[in-house]
Amino acid sequence: MKIFDSHCHLYLEDFKEDLDEVVRRARDAGVKRLVNIGIDVSSSRSAITLALENPGFYASAGFHPHDAVDFSPSDLDELKALAEKKEILAVGEIGLDFYRLRSPKEVQERVFNELLEIAEETLKPVIIHTREAFLETFKILAARRSALKGILIHCFTGTSEEAGKYLDLGAFLSVPGVVTYKNAGELKKALKHVPRDRVLIETDAPYLAPVPFRGKRNEPSYLVRHLEAIAGIWEIEPREAAEITFENASRFFGLDA
Repeated sequence: MKIFDSHCHLYLEDFKEDLDEVVRRARDAGVKRLVNIGIDVSSSRSAITLALENPGFYASAGFHPHDAVDFSPSDLDELKALAEKKEILAVGEIGLDFYRLRSPKEVQERVFNELLEIAEETLKPVIIHTREAFLETFKILAARRSALKGILIHCFTGTSEEAGKYLDLGAFLSVPGVVTYKNAGELKKALKHVPRDRVLIETDAPYLAPVPFRGKRNEPSYLVRHLEAIAGIWEIEPREAAEITFENASRFFGLDA
């Protein structure tokens, strides 16, 4: 089985003590490629370091909307410089998070647009974080769609209607471990109708571990559980679901499948 984790954060302290073991388990499970996603300047640099040290590892450069209030002109300049590096496959994660409002809405929207400009200038696709902000996120993306190389909705758990709106923008949807949860009915319903060539999988490790690891630290080797759930929805074998999502992720990130 050949698996692609499109979104994880293996540079975090959660993996400080046993990263080598986590990587070994990922390799044993069939994870051939993964992208460590930046959430600020420092983590974006760390993602690049991991990409340089590990075959099959890639990186993105981004700034999480939670911290938009702290975003500075120097952060903008540094992220633009990082986004130009070949190790950086995309700009993200970036977007809007109105769930906890750790940064004011208007500040998040301003920073989001500034970061989208980096993607446009560097010709890199974008990885979008959106929570409780579908309409605002969609409006901003729709206005800039023609200038963006590609759009990936990180951690998609929405409805069929929301999926359809994103698909109309040409976006890809990345499915987290939530697909294994009993209360994920809306997501499972949406996945029945989403074109299979637009679906990726992700761990968001160390967050959102799938059943039966829910509540524990997540890691790339657990993607087998996502694939089993998606295969059940699509009525195919997990190996075929792995092949489909691997090819989709490779295509989105501009890699040879």
